[in-house]
Amino acid sequence: MTTRHARDPLRIAALGAAAVALLLPPAWLATRAGHSDPTALTTGFWLLKGMVLLSAVGAYMLAMWLPASVTDDTGLGRVTRDVPPGDRVGTLPLVLLLAVGLALRLPALGEGLWFDEIQTQLEYVRLPWGQLLTTFDSTNQHLLFSAAARLTQQIGGESASTLRLPAVLFGVASLWAALVFGRRWMPARQAWWAAALLTVAYHHIWFSQNARGYTSLLLWTVVSSIAFLDLLRGTSRPRRAVVLYSISMALALLTHLTGATVALAHGLAWLWRWRHLPAGKARWAPLAALVGAGLLTATCYAPIVPQVLQAVGKSGVSNVPVEWQNPLWFLAETVRGLARALPGGVVAVAVAGAVGALGVIVSWQRDRIATVLMILPLAIMAAMVLATGHNLWPRFFFFGAAFLVQLAVHGGFGILDLVARLKPALGGGLVRIGDGVLALAVLGSLAIAPRAWGPKQDFEAAVAYVESHRAPGDAVVLTDLTRYPVQTWLGRDWPGAATGEELAAAESPSGSTWVLYTFPIRLSATFPTLWERLQRDYEQATVIPGTVGDGAIVIVRREH
Repeated sequence: MTTRHARDPLRIAALGAAAVALLLPPAWLATRAGHSDPTALTTGFWLLKGMVLLSAVGAYMLAMWLPASVTDDTGLGRVTRDVPPGDRVGTLPLVLLLAVGLALRLPALGEGLWFDEIQTQLEYVRLPWGQLLTTFDSTNQHLLFSAAARLTQQIGGESASTLRLPAVLFGVASLWAALVFGRRWMPARQAWWAAALLTVAYHHIWFSQNARGYTSLLLWTVVSSIAFLDLLRGTSRPRRAVVLYSISMALALLTHLTGATVALAHGLAWLWRWRHLPAGKARWAPLAALVGAGLLTATCYAPIVPQVLQAVGKSGVSNVPVEWQNPLWFLAETVRGLARALPGGVVAVAVAGAVGALGVIVSWQRDRIATVLMILPLAIMAAMVLATGHNLWPRFFFFGAAFLVQLAVHGGFGILDLVARLKPALGGGLVRIGDGVLALAVLGSLAIAPRAWGPKQDFEAAVAYVESHRAPGDAVVLTDLTRYPVQTWLGRDWPGAATGEELAAAESPSGSTWVLYTFPIRLSATFPTLWERLQRDYEQATVIPGTVGDGAIVIVRREH
């Protein structure tokens, strides 16, 4: 082995991984995981052992096959620059952007947790490391996020703030990634404006304070798209792009399995561009990246494959029809959510939608590869949830937030370019108009940003209200998605009811009866007799607002 090969970091990493695989003791690891039945995990750890070895072999073959850098046309074909000369991201502006992003995501970080966050804390983050990394009983387990939250809570103690801190950090990092991706395909001025809008956007701030994996999925989607865009264009550092893609896409899938829609879109994009790539290694480097991502993902999930398959099979499909599965509800909820988050409300939503649609057209004219990488994953996601009958939650599309903002910004400047062609005398004044409009949009979004800091669901306030207003002899009854947070999280022994008959049996014979419910769309569809009795016999006492859509906690009361 030559000295150059001996110092190759990828070869060293591959040999190290192979050594780990050979020494890996599956039975010991299964016992150390801490599950009641370690035998069931032993097979999974044998599979992990094999996948680590296979990944090591793949990495070593990649190091032999693909050079670290290319300066001429020796097997990789045409080489393009990843970023135009003199168009690098300035350090100081980037630091300021990220500092503002962080500052907007820290206030009220410890405000009320909502149902999914509470479930994440209780069922996953509190687990010992061995159990946490080998538990996947539901797709609510965002494995990478849960591990990151476990780490932050080991450092800073258990609290709502430390639970949410990884979402903050992933969200701030996604601002950097969005800027880098934007600089790959749109003018620098537009890329910076898009990054600024994303920094102050209500929804980006909201999800950055949501103890779930959505900002992580956004980050790794954008990072993997950067690497794949470079590969489809022909990068001067192909091996780095392949390794970056493999790792970032595996992290996306480790965060949430819906990341597979991004990988599928990238695979289709490669097939579409295949004949246009120079013959040789450049044509097959994107496939190597996809294979690498698949190997790393399979390695990460190897110990828990049966759990993953079972969880995916029962994910998001209700036993009874729920409005959440209705595409019209999805469109209406999306418009409502955007109207709350955009200065100008519904009018701004309509304008942004039209400008974004134009953005798709003008971005296609400017850079077809980048446009496909932005739009196709969202289209595949929509087709997947519709085909499977899954609940159509708008948050499933948050991974494309950076792309949508960039398309809208590019569409706005596309309108100005069209006007400039019709009225050449206006010249550079149109650019200043565009800057002014976007500056107003940033300021308007800043004014709205504090709305994202409210409690997502305030179960503590709901319990406090009931306890301060109930009289001796009053009964308190929980329903559906209020039971777990109040009973398990807050430790109240109040009974639950799932039917009208169960509610009647739990009512106070001499005093008032208080009932807590949330997510009425689900409650009315899943427990119709209970919902009917609540609507008929109970009066609303108060509503504890929350920023989760449809997630306000409603407290109703019936006097004896």
